[in-house]
Amino acid sequence: MERKITFTQAMWLLSLLVLLITIAYPLAVLIYKSLFGERGFGYAYKVIASDPNTWVYTFNTVKLAVIVTFFAVIIGVPLAFLVVRTNLPGRKVVRFLAVLPFILPPYVSAIAWIQLAAPYVGYINRIWNGLGGSGNLVNIYSFPGLVLVMTLKFYVYVFLTVAAALEQMDPSLEEAARMSGSGPFKVAKDVTIPLVMPSIASGALLAFVATCANFGIPALIGDRARYYVLTTRIYSTLSIPDIDRAIAYSLILVIITGFALLIQKRSFGRKRYTTLTGKTVRPAVIALGRRKGLVALFVFLFLALTSVIPLLSLFFSAFLKNLYSPLTSLSSFTLNNFKFVLLEDETTTAALKTSVFSAFTASTIVTLFGALLAYMIVKTNVKGRLFMDWLSSVPYALPGTVVGVAIILAFIKTPIFNTLWIIPFAYFIRYLSYGVRTTVGSLLQIDKTLEEASLMCGANWLTTMKNIVLPLIKPGLIAAWILVFMPTLSELTVSIIIYPPNHPTIGVATYNLMEEGQYTAAYALSAVVAVVVILVQLAVNRITGKMGARGL
Repeated sequence: MERKITFTQAMWLLSLLVLLITIAYPLAVLIYKSLFGERGFGYAYKVIASDPNTWVYTFNTVKLAVIVTFFAVIIGVPLAFLVVRTNLPGRKVVRFLAVLPFILPPYVSAIAWIQLAAPYVGYINRIWNGLGGSGNLVNIYSFPGLVLVMTLKFYVYVFLTVAAALEQMDPSLEEAARMSGSGPFKVAKDVTIPLVMPSIASGALLAFVATCANFGIPALIGDRARYYVLTTRIYSTLSIPDIDRAIAYSLILVIITGFALLIQKRSFGRKRYTTLTGKTVRPAVIALGRRKGLVALFVFLFLALTSVIPLLSLFFSAFLKNLYSPLTSLSSFTLNNFKFVLLEDETTTAALKTSVFSAFTASTIVTLFGALLAYMIVKTNVKGRLFMDWLSSVPYALPGTVVGVAIILAFIKTPIFNTLWIIPFAYFIRYLSYGVRTTVGSLLQIDKTLEEASLMCGANWLTTMKNIVLPLIKPGLIAAWILVFMPTLSELTVSIIIYPPNHPTIGVATYNLMEEGQYTAAYALSAVVAVVVILVQLAVNRITGKMGARGL
């Protein structure tokens, strides 16, 4: 008897094929090439074992990530506690200012700090010299400068994870401690902080992995400080080109991030930290008393110095005719920098078109395919759906440089390589998990009886999707589209590895302008990116707010 393939089975087969071709195949090629590279069997591993520079770059990467993670915890945990568990004035403003550096692309944050604290031309050093000081008061092109920029970029991971845990935690344990005579800070030290320790560890892990995987900040600041890390070395070796060495560095990055995940799982996997009881949760608020004004002053001063002033310096510099122009004369300012990058320069105008096209294409395809994959995962019982869920998340868990190298190895001999389409294709691989995870959340909120009622009334699967499911998950689909569009519009890490000739992206064009010394043009392009990203983030917050979820 002939057996027909159902619509669900056909969709499952299509989804699996797409995932195998776009994700499993490049990763398999990366592993295969590490064993059988151009220079013989196991050359990549010989590089790891014999080249002393490999260990230097590895040590630099781990050292930077550990120090940045340490300071991220030092800043993120107290700030989350103050925002969620105290009566600190202006907590909504504090939350917005805290995440402001996070929503900007890393290279934009680096450029903002370069203009503020660069030797000789940075505003801090110019003011210092104007006041009679000699030499440079600060130098962003140093290891402390690199740590500073990356800490202020990635402490938000700790802040957001800890704040979310504090908001959901059952306050009865803290109330019991208070009734036993413990003061508010002893309760925080002995009860609250230990209970949110897994969230602190998760945030620290995210900060650690993000630091290891970041390219933009080490490339713009670390290289000039002669502090080299694995991501920047991968880019350099690909420029030679030395594919085998790039593979070796990529594998080390994968091992470092995988080892960090393993440590976190072993540390907290067997312990119990039950803080959600199903009851209505209203976090207890600690009154700061007479110290409230002083604490608020300190918090806002910190956020002004770390979030607001670097961004204002970027916008200010975008209007300068050149870096050495007098800052007090109106003749020093011009709109020509924006005119140059938006209308005149062929590279930046091409980059704008490439990035808009690639971001629009990738976000649309990710949203549509992500919705299909999410439906397969949540609403069906097909075999292998959990494997597909895991496979779609793998590229985002890997450093972007590793994903870029894998795409080169897998698709360099295909017609798509060295064409404009390789960029949205790479973005699809890198950001597919955004579309899947966002839509999974929306689908989980839909009771299956709604679909069953539609089918019992005679509607087929497509009609049910059109009239029932899609209208209900529409806000989730819009949020997924924006969440993919925003990072891909200004993406640098993957783009700089795979971008074809004559098709640079905004991130690549900005990086090249900085490398070529066209600083004011780079500032103008970065300022445009910053405005667009902030506006899009506000739109995301508005949409997620309508969905009943908190945005950033």
